[in-house]
Amino acid sequence: MKKNPGIKSLLAGSLILIFTIVMACSSDGAKHQMKHSESRQAAAKAVGPEFKDAKVKTVYDHYIHVKNALINADVKEAKAGAAALQSALTAAGNATGAGLAGKIAGAGSIDEQRASLSALTAEVEKVIKTTKLTSGTVYRQHCPMADGDWLASETTIKNPYYGDDMLSCGRVVEEIK
Repeated sequence: MKKNPGIKSLLAGSLILIFTIVMACSSDGAKHQMKHSESRQAAAKAVGPEFKDAKVKTVYDHYIHVKNALINADVKEAKAGAAALQSALTAAGNATGAGLAGKIAGAGSIDEQRASLSALTAEVEKVIKTTKLTSGTVYRQHCPMADGDWLASETTIKNPYYGDDMLSCGRVVEEIK
């Protein structure tokens, strides 16, 4: 009985294909696990600074919510964050900041919301400087193109004034500890 060399080639090719698929799947699984682990580590780092005064922590957290919504050009989320920030600033005794947050909450466009960010940042900065940080650092960052500042929990620049158009435009100008 004569063996067919074509069947051997087909069988060998099939085994190579199966091996390649199995390796690719396990590689993708390892990559997924690594990305998931990196996400958890980033989330742990993103907790942000801690303040001695709980009201100040609430103000800061809602401010970061607004800033991140502006980075993402998410009008609806900026409105929600600004409404919460308005309440937090009122509770912290900063009527000027509360009014600016209310202006962002009521704005109809991302450009209108961004126009109030620098003044709001100055008010939030006043609030956070009234108490000590128990851990972490707040970074005041500046965009020369918008001539505006914002606060962040990290040194990485993510510009809320221009979002994707100029995401990395800016620099750290102060560390608040």
